[in-house]
Amino acid sequence: MAFKRTKTELFKIIAEIITGIVLVILFGFLTDKVLTEFFPKYKVYEPLINESVRSIIVVIIGFMVTSTIIKYIERKMESRKESYGVVAMLVRIAMYIVIIAIVLSIFQISVTGVLAGSTIGGVILGFAVQTVASNFLSGVFATSSRTIKYGDIIGINSWIWGNQTIGKVVDIKTFFSKVITKDKNFISIPNSALMGNSVLTEYKTGDEPYYIYPLSITTYADVPSDKIIDDVKKVLDDVDIYLNTKSGLTNVFLVLFKFHSIEELNKKMDEINLAFDNAYWKVRSASYVYGNQIFFDLKDKDGFYLYPLSVTLNSDVQAEKILSYVNKIKPDLNVYLSGKNGSTNVFSIMIKYKNIEEIPDLINKVNLFFDEAYTSEKV
Repeated sequence: MAFKRTKTELFKIIAEIITGIVLVILFGFLTDKVLTEFFPKYKVYEPLINESVRSIIVVIIGFMVTSTIIKYIERKMESRKESYGVVAMLVRIAMYIVIIAIVLSIFQISVTGVLAGSTIGGVILGFAVQTVASNFLSGVFATSSRTIKYGDIIGINSWIWGNQTIGKVVDIKTFFSKVITKDKNFISIPNSALMGNSVLTEYKTGDEPYYIYPLSITTYADVPSDKIIDDVKKVLDDVDIYLNTKSGLTNVFLVLFKFHSIEELNKKMDEINLAFDNAYWKVRSASYVYGNQIFFDLKDKDGFYLYPLSVTLNSDVQAEKILSYVNKIKPDLNVYLSGKNGSTNVFSIMIKYKNIEEIPDLINKVNLFFDEAYTSEKV
């Protein structure tokens, strides 16, 4: 099957070259016939017309042949994508040199003469091709130095277009490099901008089969950062989270997470951002209901968080009897009389909890227990 495909591609290259030769001969014949029979006064321009059209045909056919050869090389080097960019660049350079040489020979221009042209002409030509040469040389440097390689996932920070571009290198051409972004768009970046005006970040870490991406997430600082980190880690256990910056108004977290392809990057970012958003609002909402007591880092020796709850009972039952009943039934419940007036007694209880979600049920149970104690001792 591979041999058959190779024969097809070689036949296509030969067919394109033959087509170009036939077109050149055919156009020369037609030009001579048309000018001779219908426009004899323009016969003097026949050489110029033939040379111009032949050059156009050579350029078109040359680009077609180059494209076919590049596709053939890409298929052949499918298992060695890291070397594809260098080989493709060299083939393009060689083919473009051949095309230029053929065009110059059609116009009967000596390459040596061009190179040995006047100083003024060289300066003018230098300014004219400055951008082209810059892109070309940057492409050669990128591939030869292996600064970027086919298949690399990189971040591009450039002062030219501002925002960071994250993508996978899918082609390194003579003047432009093509990248597929995390938004699944293809962008072509001039090599001069890529290598001369940008900072490149390669996300690959050694020989590991995954990439690590640093995501920055900002939340308001009206809830403790450790509560958010703890809650996020319960949902996402494969990320590293650090409190990167803290100010009076915001907390900035650095999240390092693994990904395997550029296509899954947006999904991962969405998952992590939602986890932080849910964690923040869960803790913030709990503070509205239970007060900022849940923010106190009170822990017992077993690692349980402690939430201070107040229970108010009528003072027609002695506080000592309530405390005696509570200590008898639930000796592990940390309770004490925190307030007393003529009509009520106020008891404070330190409720133990692991997660904020447990607090409503615990409050309900403690209140019902004290109601039971009050009813039992009043009889």
